[in-house]
Amino acid sequence: MNKTRAWIIAAVAAVLGACASTPSQPPAPPAQKAADLTGTWVLTTDSRVGTQDAQMIVRQTGSALAGTITGQAGPVPYTGKVNGEAVAFDFILKVQGTDMKFDYTGTVAGDTMKGKAVFGQFGEGTFTAKRQ
Repeated sequence: MNKTRAWIIAAVAAVLGACASTPSQPPAPPAQKAADLTGTWVLTTDSRVGTQDAQMIVRQTGSALAGTITGQAGPVPYTGKVNGEAVAFDFILKVQGTDMKFDYTGTVAGDTMKGKAVFGQFGEGTFTAKRQ
């Protein structure tokens, strides 16, 4: 009986020891908090046809962005998203009677955004935006 009890105690101790030495899963990284971009920005777009400035009004709800970009063509509504430091927004502009989609993707650092702009099938450029 004592031998059986000793074996049971040894087995339980081995199981408990194995459980105690099993590495735990690392905690999940915290969700990135979206930067607050609400406000008025100066959006500068550089392309092969030159540099253009526009006023960008940003309204943010959670990670969703919406507002207007007002440049030489007048005010244009846009939508987008922000996730941590990543930002993306797009709008459609009528160019010579044809709707052309403009896609902007980049990063946010404080009161500055910068990244890449794609002008439909007409090429690419870069952009910067500074909060006013």
